[in-house]
Amino acid sequence: MDDVTAPDWLARAAGNWPERTALRTATESWTFGDLDYAATEIGGRVPGGARVAFRAEMTAASVAAIFGIPRGGGVAVPIDPTLDTAQAAALADSFGAVLGWPPLPSHEEAEPEPTPASPAVIVATSGSEGRPRGVVLTRGNIEAAAAASQTHLGTRDSDVWLLVTPLHHVSGLAILWRAAHDGSQVIIQDGFSVQAVDGALKSAATWVSLVPTMLSRLLSGAEGPWPAVRGALIGGAHSSPELIAAANSAGLAALPTYGMTETTAQAATVRPGNAGAAAGTVGHPLPGVAVTTEGAPGEPATILIDGPTVSPGYVDEAPRVGPLVTSDIGYCDPTGRLVVVGRGDDVVVTGGENVHPAQVEAALLSRPGVAGAAAVGLPDPDWGERLVAVVCGAG
Repeated sequence: MDDVTAPDWLARAAGNWPERTALRTATESWTFGDLDYAATEIGGRVPGGARVAFRAEMTAASVAAIFGIPRGGGVAVPIDPTLDTAQAAALADSFGAVLGWPPLPSHEEAEPEPTPASPAVIVATSGSEGRPRGVVLTRGNIEAAAAASQTHLGTRDSDVWLLVTPLHHVSGLAILWRAAHDGSQVIIQDGFSVQAVDGALKSAATWVSLVPTMLSRLLSGAEGPWPAVRGALIGGAHSSPELIAAANSAGLAALPTYGMTETTAQAATVRPGNAGAAAGTVGHPLPGVAVTTEGAPGEPATILIDGPTVSPGYVDEAPRVGPLVTSDIGYCDPTGRLVVVGRGDDVVVTGGENVHPAQVEAALLSRPGVAGAAAVGLPDPDWGERLVAVVCGAG
């Protein structure tokens, strides 16, 4: 970013549309003016530079904290609300944060003006052996991600986002940041319900972000079409081309997306209207995001990501140098779209050949009558590992 400071998009939206509805839950409705006021109140109680952890419940208060803590010069650390007090405190402590919700006492000290490089949020993600790592996302990361998403998807201030993914995950946070950037509304639903999601998509929402399991449940439990939906971002796990095709056939504009906490959510996404041409891919990289692989063109290899949306690193670890080296394997097709083959640590070496279970599963799922498939490697005295697949029928 070239700006000296990252813009406060919530404040801008409140200045432009103070009476416009910014947020709706099952029990309350907040305007941009309401949300901006609450964020300012919270920010005024946060010592500059403090890491403040809080249970990120699906409420307006949590949303105000997500915006307000960085506004006050602090770093927001949203915590899984299902953790008990001891677990939440231990996780916060591991990131050098104080479990400080309600907000900390007021302070009067003048703090340096934050810059795009200033940390804004720390998001917990699973590390090696399941130990959580704290991904640091800066003000610049968040602004670049929201701006790139708007350009890539063509979102606008009249849109309505349906938020069903947790606020302690980057997928949920990213929806809040995109909406504030655009001046659009967010509907928060606490937990996934087929009936509730179906109702929101048919009555108000124009955008939603779902994991493949949610999409599968929606298609099984509700009947389309959903003509007002401009796009349903499908990510967080591998989604088969068949599932995406089924969604589009049912009248839901399903857009496979690829990203992670370290890339502030999206790194590549199928653009609206390109589902057919992009089948089997996760689309083009977002503007300003460089996605490359370590292999020859068209050859599956480790995926590398660089650009202003990529986190500088993890709490208490050395800053990242060079592109982010992911754990995923893929390649870019001749059009520049990214194809994700699987995870590097999922490779099965059988008879000296590297086999990616995700490719085998995709091939099995393409066969008539196959509804589910899983491929794994089992020890074998002759082959080293033998690839074994389990399938289940469609009926």
